[in-house]
Amino acid sequence: MNTFNAIDSRYKGVKGWLLLLCVNLMILDPCSILFSLFVVTNATKPHFDQYPGLLKLMFINGACSIGLTVFSIYAGISLLKILPNAVKTAKKYLSTAFMYSIISIFLPALVGLPEKAYNDITGNTLFNSLITMLYLALWYQYLKKSRRVMATYGEVQYEA
Repeated sequence: MNTFNAIDSRYKGVKGWLLLLCVNLMILDPCSILFSLFVVTNATKPHFDQYPGLLKLMFINGACSIGLTVFSIYAGISLLKILPNAVKTAKKYLSTAFMYSIISIFLPALVGLPEKAYNDITGNTLFNSLITMLYLALWYQYLKKSRRVMATYGEVQYEA
């Protein structure tokens, strides 16, 4: 048994940070997304008449949020069950969520809603989006560089 195989077997399995990522993807992130969607929708309801673009924004945000929630759960289950292409799936989810975080900054303007009005009503700010992007980027880097990920899913998935 060479040194790499000894290290490989020591790191193999869904434990530690990898398990935390799975829990985040399957439970914490979906709950956070859905809770945020519920809170923002309730906060904006009284303003639908004043800002016509707000309903359109809530519909777009709701559809994207539900899609991201389903994708997050699927990515988490894939990693937990060590399914083929699990790492690739998780990276795609993190990249998609990252891109949506960027797009969501501009969504109020795209639907004709003054950004200040949206930020005042929902409390959403550029800072919130940046924190989300940092969170997603850190997990993406973890998947790229982790010895546990490479040992558990194999070199082919690790590089993908």
